[in-house]
Amino acid sequence: MESRPSRGGGTGIPAAVLALLGGIFHLVGVAGGSVMLAGDGDLGRALLTFLLHLIVAAMLIIGGVGLILAKPFGRACTIAGAVLALLLYVSVLVLGAFGVYFLGLGDRSLPIGWTAVLCVPAVVTIVLAGLRPTARWVTSGWS
Repeated sequence: MESRPSRGGGTGIPAAVLALLGGIFHLVGVAGGSVMLAGDGDLGRALLTFLLHLIVAAMLIIGGVGLILAKPFGRACTIAGAVLALLLYVSVLVLGAFGVYFLGLGDRSLPIGWTAVLCVPAVVTIVLAGLRPTARWVTSGWS
């Protein structure tokens, strides 16, 4: 029996699931940003929170759906969205260490441990979406 290489669903589908879960997580941030827009005195911070979460959520959700459909744009959007999310989390950590708080954080109650934990699924999503089997998945499609 001839052994054929995997089409990549074993890495593409988990990457898609992680991207969709990350997108849903950031939709919660979008909701929080809109609440801040409605009542926070700091309009700039509220708008930044809303827009950053909206961009990351859109990229991850579009990417996750694209990966499920085995489309090349899905892989690209997933990687871009996860990289943006990771940059966002690292920015929160670094700026928080210098006393600059954004994304809904207004004081020294920065949940550093929680923010650091958020980096793990973002990195796993980048790795899974970047693997060669995932590239085969999006080029071979469902057929």
